[in-house]
Amino acid sequence: MQAIIYTEARNKLNKIIDKVHENSEPYLIVGTKGRKDTVLISKEDYDNMVENLYILSNPKWIKSINKGLKELEEGKGKRIDIYKVLGKKRG
Repeated sequence: MQAIIYTEARNKLNKIIDKVHENSEPYLIVGTKGRKDTVLISKEDYDNMVENLYILSNPKWIKSINKGLKELEEGKGKRIDIYKVLGKKRG
């Protein structure tokens, strides 16, 4: 995670936003003059994080995921092409 002081971040905000989206890497904006530290992440990464937390907060889903992983380890799983699942052509 990159770190940058608030004043510098303010002056380079456009470039920082571009880097956050290009590299999917968060930026730590270090507060000055009483400001608290803040982390800047892309909307896509934020949405993914919220979705993962939601899934992980549901015990039934965790149990189902673990059951599926165990079945795969035991050779009971079947590999399915993602393009067939989505009904799209590879390309």
